[in-house]
Amino acid sequence: MNVRLLLTLFACTIAVSAETMVLRNFTLIDGSGKAPAAASAMIVNDGRIQWVGPLASLKVPPGAQTVDLSGKFVMPGIINLHGHLGNVVELTQDANNFTRQNVEKQLKTYAEYGVTSVLSMGSDQPLVYDMRAEQRAGRSAIARIYTAGKGFTGINGYPTAVPGMKGVPYEVGTAAAVEAAMNELAPKKPDFVKIWVDDHLGKEKKIPTEISAAIIAAARKKGLRTCAHIFYYEDAKALAERGLYACAHSVRDREVDNALIQVMKKNGTWQLGTLVRELSTFAFAKRADFLDDPFFVKGVSPSIIATLGGEAYQKRIQGDKDLPQYPKFLAMAQKNFKKLFDAGIKVGFATDSGPPARFSGFFEHKEMELMAAAGFTPTQIITIFSKNSAEFLGASKDLGTLEAGHWADMVVLSRNPVSDIKNARTIESVYIAGNRVR
Repeated sequence: MNVRLLLTLFACTIAVSAETMVLRNFTLIDGSGKAPAAASAMIVNDGRIQWVGPLASLKVPPGAQTVDLSGKFVMPGIINLHGHLGNVVELTQDANNFTRQNVEKQLKTYAEYGVTSVLSMGSDQPLVYDMRAEQRAGRSAIARIYTAGKGFTGINGYPTAVPGMKGVPYEVGTAAAVEAAMNELAPKKPDFVKIWVDDHLGKEKKIPTEISAAIIAAARKKGLRTCAHIFYYEDAKALAERGLYACAHSVRDREVDNALIQVMKKNGTWQLGTLVRELSTFAFAKRADFLDDPFFVKGVSPSIIATLGGEAYQKRIQGDKDLPQYPKFLAMAQKNFKKLFDAGIKVGFATDSGPPARFSGFFEHKEMELMAAAGFTPTQIITIFSKNSAEFLGASKDLGTLEAGHWADMVVLSRNPVSDIKNARTIESVYIAGNRVR
């Protein structure tokens, strides 16, 4: 085969693989916090936004596929900074459930609800790195994976007594053990390092502060950022003082104060919300109203609805002696999350969805509603789940806002989410890297 023929075939291959799509006549909510822009248009080329601006300025490229979105609203895809992938089937958690099929199923469910990126926080199996690499080598058609790989706790520490969690995190009790575990973890290039710092209201063992500090320091040496599951104010403050990158939950035992705010500001510590995680602790003590919500029902099996709505499951939740405290913890989490935001602390969008009875996709929308109830405006919520969360990931050059050069990760809605954040449920289509996934 001569050189000219080879070049011709190569040029044809490029022409065939190139894909240009034009979206026109929609209201743009770009994720930057700007006011919605009516009569907007966008050109997407091979999955990235090539141009976005007023419809009147649109120049349609030859051969482009054109999609008319008259009357629709386009916002960035939702980025969830705290989920858990792969270990749950129905309502059973087990590391053996972490299969390609199960992870892909959950990522598809996230995408169906407009969640286009998920950070899986510390409960993953090695397969996650292969799947992440495959995604990053091309254009994903399911939610993007970010991962903390295998997280850390103390010896027999929380959450190893939780069903299905023994053996999932590293259990470390000395600085030497931390170093050895980090030497194993770091070459896999996790996006973050996760520590569980909790005693589950005194029921379980909590990792000592000095071991958590050693994990933060060891991760920093490897160029990695550490996020911590915290519950107590004192743990949040102690770890922020030691350079923690993010509190992966709100403080729930007391109101935060200026001392914590100043430490977090000084060290650049982020706050993630996960308000819906608190809702899940008491929502099923009676028949939850959303069990009959079609927006919920579409994402779960009939057996899950039957179980959660059943008397036996409700009685088990009612038997928890700490049940009366759980709504108070939610209220405190909401108050503290908003207080930190108002004080100028960087905040990201997170839900802790994925474990049993914390439902991927649907719970991201419940999180938005709980944020609204805490006093966040719809525009703030959208900016937090898009621009802010992309910044948290270190992915602002690719994700977060709908602007030229970024991946076309976006959600098309029939109603305006800036008027009411519940309108984020009115999903008509979802795109990830320009691929329509719904």
